[in-house]
Amino acid sequence: MIEDYRKACKRGKREVSAALSSGRYPYLPALDDILGSSRGSGEVPVGVREIPIELVVGTKTRGRSNLFSCGFLPIADEDTEFAAKWSRLYDAQTSEGIRDPVVVYEYLQRFYVQEGNKRVSVLRAVGAPTVLASITRVMPAPSDDIAVRCYHEFVRLYRVAPVYGLRFSKEGSCEKLAELLGQTLDTPWPEDMVRRLTATLYQFARSYRSRGGQMLSQTLADAFLLYVQAYATSDPLGVTNKQMDERVARLWGEFVVAAQEESIAYIESPKEPSKGKVIPAIKGITHGLRSTKPLSLAFVYDRDPSVSGWTALHEKGRLDLQERLGGRVETTAAFDCASDDDFDQAVSTAIAEGADVVVTASPRQMEQTRRAAVEYPKKTFINCSLNLSSNAVRTFNARMYEAKFLMGALAAGMAENHRVGYLANSPIFGSVAEVNAFAIGAAMVDPYATVYLRWISAEGFDWREGLAEDDVHVLSGRDYPNPLDPNEPYGLSCLHHDGLNERVATPVWDWGRYYELMVRSIQDDRWRREGKEHRDQALNYWWGMSADVVGLEIEEGLATGPRRLVQTLRQALLEGRLHPFEGLLVAQKGVVVHDEGSPRLTNEEIASMSWLNENVVGRLPKSWELSPRAADDVAMSGVISAETDAAED
Repeated sequence: MIEDYRKACKRGKREVSAALSSGRYPYLPALDDILGSSRGSGEVPVGVREIPIELVVGTKTRGRSNLFSCGFLPIADEDTEFAAKWSRLYDAQTSEGIRDPVVVYEYLQRFYVQEGNKRVSVLRAVGAPTVLASITRVMPAPSDDIAVRCYHEFVRLYRVAPVYGLRFSKEGSCEKLAELLGQTLDTPWPEDMVRRLTATLYQFARSYRSRGGQMLSQTLADAFLLYVQAYATSDPLGVTNKQMDERVARLWGEFVVAAQEESIAYIESPKEPSKGKVIPAIKGITHGLRSTKPLSLAFVYDRDPSVSGWTALHEKGRLDLQERLGGRVETTAAFDCASDDDFDQAVSTAIAEGADVVVTASPRQMEQTRRAAVEYPKKTFINCSLNLSSNAVRTFNARMYEAKFLMGALAAGMAENHRVGYLANSPIFGSVAEVNAFAIGAAMVDPYATVYLRWISAEGFDWREGLAEDDVHVLSGRDYPNPLDPNEPYGLSCLHHDGLNERVATPVWDWGRYYELMVRSIQDDRWRREGKEHRDQALNYWWGMSADVVGLEIEEGLATGPRRLVQTLRQALLEGRLHPFEGLLVAQKGVVVHDEGSPRLTNEEIASMSWLNENVVGRLPKSWELSPRAADDVAMSGVISAETDAAED
C-alpha cells in the first residue's frame, strides 16, 4: 500500500535531516567509493546466510544510493515508479514474506547491496532482524590498522564459527571468546554451539540496547565479550530473555566503565578521614551488621606462599593487618585457588562464613574476581593489579618505580665500570616503568651508566651467563626472596668474583600498612564516597612512598655518602620537587618521548609504558619467549602481545 510507503518515506526524510544537521553523510555509502582504486586483496564467496540487517549499511555502487536514507529507508517521492515497486514489495513481505536472497558484498563485517536494495529497505521498515543474503567477502589489504588486523582475526573465527556481528576493537578478542567457550580458532565448532552463540548474541544485543548501550562508545562485540567473561562458568549461552536482562543489568556498570575514554581513576595517596563525624563501621559495604562487628576479609590466593614470593609478601601483609588492627578485623586465607572451581569454592565459603571483603593478590585472578563481584554485588572485592578496569572490582598496587629510581641512583654510584644489571620478571603493566625509573636514577648519578636488562621469565636464556658476559658486578635482582631458590640474589647486590652476593638495599612492599589504610577507609566511609565521586570510572589505588607503603631498606654497612644521596632523593620525591618521569625523556635510538618543560607523564602513561630508556641495553621479550605462567600474566595485564610481536618481526 502506498500509505505504508508514505510512512517509511517520512521516517527516511527525518533521518536525512538529522544526518545533515549533525554533519554526517545523509545517504547510503557505496563500497566502490570506500575501496577506491585499492579493490582490497581479493574476493571470497561465502555462500547464502542469514545476516543481521543492522550490518547492511550501503550499496555496492553509487548508482541508486541517494534513493535511500543512511538508515536504508526510502526517500523518493511517492508518485515515482520506485515508490510503486517498493509498495508492492512491502505488501509481499507482509503477506507471505520475502524469500529470495539479496546479493551483498561484505567488507570489514559491513554489507553493501548489489541486488535487492528495495528488499533490504522494506525489511528495515518492518523491523526485521535479519535478511537472507548471498555473500561475497572483500578481503582488506594487509595493514597495521587495528580495524584491519581485528578483521583478519575475525575471519579466522568465522571459518570455525560462522557468526556475524562480532566486530571487536581489540586484537586477541576472538581468541579470548573461543577460549571462554572451550573452543579454538583452528577447529570447527559444534553446530549447536554456533546456533546458540548466534541466538545469544541477538538476545544480548536486544537487552544491551534496551538500556541505551548504543550510546556507549564501545562495540557491541566488546560488550558481549565482557558478558561472556562474567558468566563463562555458568553457561553464558543458555539463558532466557529474562535472565539475559537480569545479567545485563548486573553488568551495566562494567559496560559503562569499559566505554569511558579515561576509564581508570588513579588515587595516588590515601585521603584523610572525615573529622567530626562518626560513621558506623563498614557502612556502605555490608548491611544489617552492628558497628562493633569486626570487618571480615577473605584473602584468596592463586598460589601458596611456600612456592611464591609474591604470595608470601601478601600473606605477611594479612598477618600484619591483624596485628595492627586487632579486634577491628578478622581475616582468613585460602591458597592454591588458581582454577575456576577452586576459586569459586573459596569465595563461596568465605561469603557463607560472613566475609565482607574478598582480596585477591594477582592480576591473573582479575576475571575470576570480577565474576564473583557480579554474583555477590553487596560484597566488596579488591584485586592487586594495575591498569585493569572494572566497576565491580577496585584494584590496587604500589608505586615501586619510586623505590627503583632510588636504587638506580645507588647502583650507579657503586658500579666502577658504569655497568649495572637489572632483572625484570615479566612485561606487565608497571614493570617497564620500574626498569626506566631505575635507569633514569642511574643516569642522574652517572651519565655514562648503562643498564643491562634481562628477563627472568624468558625461557631458554641464562641471565647469569648473560650478565657475566656483560661484565656486570652490580645487580638489581628480584624484589623479594624466591622460596624455590633462596640463594638467588634479590634487592640491589654486589656480585663478587668468588660467587658471593653482598646485598646493599632491598625494596620494601609494606602490604600490612596498605591493607590497614584500605580497611580504615572502608570503616570511616571514604571508600563509599570515593566510589560515588568516580561513579563511571574504575578505581585504582596506586600508592607509594607518600603513603609509606613503598620504601628502600639500606643495609647497615653502606657508606655515609650513598646513604645520604638516597635520603636526599627520597625527600625530594616526597615533597614533589622531583619525579622520575618529568622533563626530557629519551627512549632507545634517541626517540624523544617527553619534552623538557612538559607536565610529568600521566599515571596511565606510566602504567602502560612500553618503551625503554636510552641507557638501557636490552628489549622487551616476545610473548612466545616467555614461560607459560609469564605468558598468562602478559595475556591478562601485559604491555606486549603476540600480534605486536608479529608486526615487529
